[in-house]
Amino acid sequence: MRTNTRVEFGLYDVTARGDSVPSSTDTRGFCDLSSDLLLDKVPALPLYGTLETRQFLMDGSYSLFPDSPSGQFWGLWSSQLSDESGRFASPPVLQIRFSKTHSSSGLMLHFYAPTEDWASELTIQWYGSDGGLLTTAVFTPDAVDYYCARKVENYRSIVLTFTATNRPGRYLKLSGLDYGKFLTFEGDEVVEAHILEEINPLSDELSINTLNLTLFNRKGDFSILNPDGVFDVLQHKQKFTVWEDVRENTRSTEIVSHNMGTFYLSDWENTSDTLASFTAVDAIGLLDSAPFNGGVYNTTVGNLVAEVLDGYEYELDAALAAESISGYLPMDTRRTALQQIAFAVGAVVDCSRSDKIKIFPAPERSSGLITYQRKFSDGNKVTLKPLITGVSVTAHRYTAGAETEELYKDELVAGTHQITFSSPALADSLAVTGGTLVERGTNYCNVTVTTPGEVVVTGQKYIETTTVLQQTASNLPPNAQDNVLTVTDATLVSPDRAEALAQRILTYYAQRYEQTFRMLAGTEVLADMLIVESFGGEMVRGQLEKMEFDLTGGYRADVRVTGRRLSLGADAYTGEIYAGERSLI
Repeated sequence: MRTNTRVEFGLYDVTARGDSVPSSTDTRGFCDLSSDLLLDKVPALPLYGTLETRQFLMDGSYSLFPDSPSGQFWGLWSSQLSDESGRFASPPVLQIRFSKTHSSSGLMLHFYAPTEDWASELTIQWYGSDGGLLTTAVFTPDAVDYYCARKVENYRSIVLTFTATNRPGRYLKLSGLDYGKFLTFEGDEVVEAHILEEINPLSDELSINTLNLTLFNRKGDFSILNPDGVFDVLQHKQKFTVWEDVRENTRSTEIVSHNMGTFYLSDWENTSDTLASFTAVDAIGLLDSAPFNGGVYNTTVGNLVAEVLDGYEYELDAALAAESISGYLPMDTRRTALQQIAFAVGAVVDCSRSDKIKIFPAPERSSGLITYQRKFSDGNKVTLKPLITGVSVTAHRYTAGAETEELYKDELVAGTHQITFSSPALADSLAVTGGTLVERGTNYCNVTVTTPGEVVVTGQKYIETTTVLQQTASNLPPNAQDNVLTVTDATLVSPDRAEALAQRILTYYAQRYEQTFRMLAGTEVLADMLIVESFGGEMVRGQLEKMEFDLTGGYRADVRVTGRRLSLGADAYTGEIYAGERSLI
């Protein structure tokens, strides 16, 4: 087997697009720059015929220009045509303002691909916070997608002046722009690439998948001391997509590319003039630094997940989305809020091999067989996990109180303050003396104080009532010592969910055989239910909980599967007949 690790890296200013305000006085009336030029990706563009010079071919491939073009994606179309030499008498100008300073290695411009029209000459000016000119550069694009390379730090506005088009008698058509460039590293440029994938089947914790990467660049672009390098424009949350290209053998011409996941830059350092090391996390890692205000809920899982993951790409199982859920979420991170939801409803949360957060029930049927032929001889180990004899689950219910109580009282200086409550309160019942209430929630309120002094917040609290459900594991040995798990802080576990949660916990902990081994990776993904051939031909049926890859060392994975030992009788494969290494159900 031959492998090649490929890393795609978006060296973009990750906040510039959302902070940008594009404007131009020379656009067609149907253009909406404030919407179109803020999109992350340019959508598919139709091929319309226009009255531009030699533009409308009568070959049936062009559509008539719409009578009402407003409301569609256009990007920027200039109101004037270039002349017979391709130059503009009055060059169109695009100005982009920002509320904060930004830094990037350049600008990637996307013009009009359907007819291969682009600006053949433009001038870009970058301005600082004080309005002073930082730098000016002239570019001569020669393609629809063109990178204007100029590293500029701490700019507050950009002015692009388009002076010519690549064909005469054409409108300027700018479909989008990126604040940086897209890089690809592969082969010897990828010195080290370690990926850790992990899930918790019960979701009593949401694991963060990680990427540890070392890249080689002969020109020293990542050197901290290189004034022309890109070290200064590296930013948290810049995106890596990792691929492993696999050929079965040296003679094979077929390459299978495995998407190993999308990760976001969290830390970086130079280790030499030509080597740079990066640490990145998946989307769940991003949730860990994103605050969530919480609240008291009586809604569907779909609605609550949509609130927690607002602004993030995710996939939610339809059956789970339709379920009802009630309870309380404190102020915390979005990762913690999502964990509470998943734990309450019995969902697995995973980002591996994807750029989305996937929320789904753990599979119950086996989908694969890992034979000895797939496993390497080193690193095999089977551990017997502790016996759990029972579980105690505290269920929570929240009802609105009728009495108005003092929630906060203290001296505050002038300014706007966020006040957090020790227990949830009805947001609509909040009242403030000594300040102005500017924002309210179940767990907090924001108060503006103009004159320093005492501030008092009053409101009605939610009343929490709890019930405790206890269940004992079945088929315990006669000499088993008590080892009871307790669940007390799962505040989205209402009384109607407690029994199902207790049963899930006991079922999981009844799977006491933990296998770790190294294998040749295949199509298996986290949460798959697998049957693994172990020592002496014994079979263990369990869930794939962890995979750790050293990609530059080949397509191999260190794996953890937790499950039950199967007997060698007919009951071992009840309902599951295996051919090769995949199941036929």
